[in-house]
Amino acid sequence: MFIQAAKIWKNAILDALYPGKCAACGDIIPKALPSPTLPFLCPDCCEDFEPVASPLCLQCGMPFVSPEGPDHVCGGCLEKKNRFGRARAAGVYDGPLRTSIHRLKYNRKTSLAKPMGKMLEQAYLDHFGPGGADIAVPVPLHAKRLRQRGFNQSLVLVRNWRNGNGTLPPVADCVLSRVRMTRSQAGLKARERARNIRGAFSVTQPELIRDKRVLLIDDVFTTGATANECAKVLLKAGAENVDVLTLAVVVR
Repeated sequence: MFIQAAKIWKNAILDALYPGKCAACGDIIPKALPSPTLPFLCPDCCEDFEPVASPLCLQCGMPFVSPEGPDHVCGGCLEKKNRFGRARAAGVYDGPLRTSIHRLKYNRKTSLAKPMGKMLEQAYLDHFGPGGADIAVPVPLHAKRLRQRGFNQSLVLVRNWRNGNGTLPPVADCVLSRVRMTRSQAGLKARERARNIRGAFSVTQPELIRDKRVLLIDDVFTTGATANECAKVLLKAGAENVDVLTLAVVVR
């Protein structure tokens, strides 16, 4: 744990001392040209970033391939019962955003958490509006996985959120607990993901979310299995409703 923490601090110090590099391609980001919404990407990679925009699914938030037509519920959501109300994301899980998320999670580039958190903040305002939730709850990691990685990517994304004027919901990382270690969801099909994650979460402080509009925070929305399982226990513990906000959504 100490070695992992030291690596995280080392990366943060190096990022502070040397010019910013694009999280996707590694090129130096010109100081005069950083994107106000995507400051961790160079101008070329910003052009390859695909934001989530209508038309999209009213429930899972997945954008449709065709740019024409109104928002509506997709076929996948019609076939299953989602426990959450709405899921929304900042961008499509592809290209520079996918690479940047991998750098954050697997290369421990925690310096990306703050600018990505700002991007997530803007996505919240765009999709839910100021005051659209009462409390933000990051999806937790199991204690063993947390020791291995050294940080919870869902938490560090919103750690710098501020709620001075009530625009953003306060963050509570003590509400959900991951009580069962699960195998990685990567590579699993939708039903396998749902079965793998079943019973993995519990609510430790129900008084914090009782009768509240909860915003569940995660890095990537794939099939909704994790979001559904978290929403199930949050609703059972008394939450009024549960919406979901992620950095990226996988377009199927």
